[in-house]
Amino acid sequence: MSVSRVRTVFFGVALGALAACAGGPGKPPPLNPVRFLLVNDVYVADTLADGSGGLARAATVRERLHDQGPVLFVLAGDVLSPSLLSKWYHGRQMVEAFNAAKLDYATFGNHEFELPLDTLEARIAESKFKWISSNCTRADGTPLAKVVPWDTVRVSGQKVGLFGLTLIGEYRKEYRCADPDSAAHRAIDTLVAQGAELVVGITHQTIEADRGLLAREPKLDLILGGHEHEAHDSVVSGRHVVKADANARTAQFVTLWGGKGEWRQAIGTVRMDNRLPDDTAVAAVVSRWDDSLRARLGPERGLGRTAVPIDARDQLGRRQESVLGDLVTDAMRAGTGADVALLNAGTLRLDDVIRPGPLTNYQLESIFLFGDETRVLTVPLTGGRVRELLEHGVADGSLGEGPFLQVSGVSFTYNPGAASGRRIVGDVRRQGGGPIARGDTVRVALPGYLACDRGDRYDIPEAAGACGGRASAPRAVDLLMKYVTDSLKGEVTSPPDGRIVRAGNTNPG
Repeated sequence: MSVSRVRTVFFGVALGALAACAGGPGKPPPLNPVRFLLVNDVYVADTLADGSGGLARAATVRERLHDQGPVLFVLAGDVLSPSLLSKWYHGRQMVEAFNAAKLDYATFGNHEFELPLDTLEARIAESKFKWISSNCTRADGTPLAKVVPWDTVRVSGQKVGLFGLTLIGEYRKEYRCADPDSAAHRAIDTLVAQGAELVVGITHQTIEADRGLLAREPKLDLILGGHEHEAHDSVVSGRHVVKADANARTAQFVTLWGGKGEWRQAIGTVRMDNRLPDDTAVAAVVSRWDDSLRARLGPERGLGRTAVPIDARDQLGRRQESVLGDLVTDAMRAGTGADVALLNAGTLRLDDVIRPGPLTNYQLESIFLFGDETRVLTVPLTGGRVRELLEHGVADGSLGEGPFLQVSGVSFTYNPGAASGRRIVGDVRRQGGGPIARGDTVRVALPGYLACDRGDRYDIPEAAGACGGRASAPRAVDLLMKYVTDSLKGEVTSPPDGRIVRAGNTNPG
């Protein structure tokens, strides 16, 4: 299999250039190509605060490609949750928007399984596109309603076989996701036996898992993937794994031609910016749901200003101390009177940068997308238990992921090169410098997700009593809004840092 790699950022010119690129400079486009347009991890349909993204723009790309010939529009998971609208509407707005955008296929992301079974099946029933999953079912092993394990479709005269995979996770008890590799092997064998000339996986797992799957499965021609939130184009034995940037900041356009056993592939990254017009049908859907949000929350109102950029991107806040993490945990501690506040970074879901300037209630609401999971409880814990929780936050599987803790009222140093469970270096110290002895008792503010749900694998039995009052506990976003307006007098600057220090670094983080 030979490969033609196209790394150009497209648009600003006619979309016809995309097809021509597959043929190479000065060459006509290939005859009867099989083409895919991929998006993944799309939590909001609207454009983002920085002006990028927007499903209405992706729909425009799909329409222009479709005008030139067949194209399959594919979503590689994470769409129904989490988002500000999904707090209340549980993904209905995203299904309606993707219906208008003429999506063809979707597989499940890990966040789809945060919805109750009846809610997820209601969203599937509303979908005009097909849901495909080869490894995820109801807990009893029966298929989710209207979900197929694999499918075949004719594109440009070629029989294309498709299957879907989702990484294994700690999902709600209503669901079961089997081993993705075994499920993929069965699906690939089945599709080949059914005469598929091109076999494509739609996956929601790590790039390492996708590359490993391609290496083990020579009959698998292409992986259209999601989960990482950043664009990837990785090649294994001439076959590609591609992923787009989250929230439709980009899409991946894939062209294949040549036929079974001789497929050639060209990959193009399509950047969604203001050079692309909005598709009117999708834009109308987005506008209606924005109106619904305003009806629920009232007019967007100013809370103050930030003098500094607040970097709320996952890749920062899940690896080191962040301005946003400091700000939110300070608000939790101030609002509850606790000695210490701990917050799993996965709670902070904006994945964007709040630029210097006005701050509004909508912006802060958009940081917290899991409803009651971010109600803040206060729990008495010993210094020894606080240390154990901090250890878990920097353990294997936590660094760079949701369990990583942002903190207030406490500081510590950790060594990522030490054995997991022994990474905290020296004393855990109070704000002001004094050590917290193992036998000391401190009042710790925690989100209900950690305290009551054993979220991110935290086990805090001491919180059992506090969890009984969870429904009336304050929301983290309300504490943050009050902190900005009352304690900070509407002026946000960088909080004091140095709370989380990586051993060997002179700077925090």
